[in-house]
Amino acid sequence: MCIRDSFYTSNRVMTCSLHKYGEYFPGTGALGDIGIDRGKYYAVNVPLNDGIDDESYSAIFQPVINGIMENFKPSVVVVQCGADSISGDRLGCFNLSVRGHSACVEYIKTVSYTHL
Repeated sequence: MCIRDSFYTSNRVMTCSLHKYGEYFPGTGALGDIGIDRGKYYAVNVPLNDGIDDESYSAIFQPVINGIMENFKPSVVVVQCGADSISGDRLGCFNLSVRGHSACVEYIKTVSYTHL
């Protein structure tokens, strides 16, 4: 089970995932995977190609997060970062640096009031 499955039918929690997509575990997260039942439109999936770097990731990440913050207006933001996005990780296929990865976390802190 992935995190998405826990909230896929709920309109109380919005999930956002920027991730490797395709022939990759768990095989979920297509752009059209938007939730079901009461949770429809409460799941945001952004499938990414191999090799994405800090600059390209940030150019996608920030507008997606801004849209969620403006439209969903969460009272709490929980961030779960997979280290497989870091360049050199044997599981991942991205080229994010530790600095680029942490810049995304810092960005979340600038647009949210409460974070865990």
